[in-house]
Amino acid sequence: MSNTKKNIIVGACVVALSALVYYWYATKVIGVKVDTNDKTTLPEAGVTVPEMRKLTAIKKYNATEDKQDTLQFVVTVDKEGVIADVLTLDAETKQVPEKKKAFNEGLMKILKGKKMSEVGPVDKIGTSTYTTNAFNSVIDILKAQL
Repeated sequence: MSNTKKNIIVGACVVALSALVYYWYATKVIGVKVDTNDKTTLPEAGVTVPEMRKLTAIKKYNATEDKQDTLQFVVTVDKEGVIADVLTLDAETKQVPEKKKAFNEGLMKILKGKKMSEVGPVDKIGTSTYTTNAFNSVIDILKAQL
């Protein structure tokens, strides 16, 4: 046999022997147990995930004397109608306007975890009188989608 073949065989034996010694060391000295009955698995395709629905309503209102705003309110509820998320979007761009971020946060603090069917008008959130009034005016439209 040539030296190359001998070197490969010797190298493979060294690697195999090293693996066995490490396994023995890990199980006996360190105390690592290898559980062959470990049933840890990833969620399967049949696992149920809470069904979420988005309720939406669009409201056009006068933001100032010379400016009209159109907002889309999106309320995400689970299958029991419990509110998981609330967003106030610009109806045209479908983005959260910078001025509405604080309103969204305040509205979430009030509504998250409540049943949509039990939601009534909310008090003024921050300095957003018109936005609060716009949301209050679409509550029944949102509830009708349950």
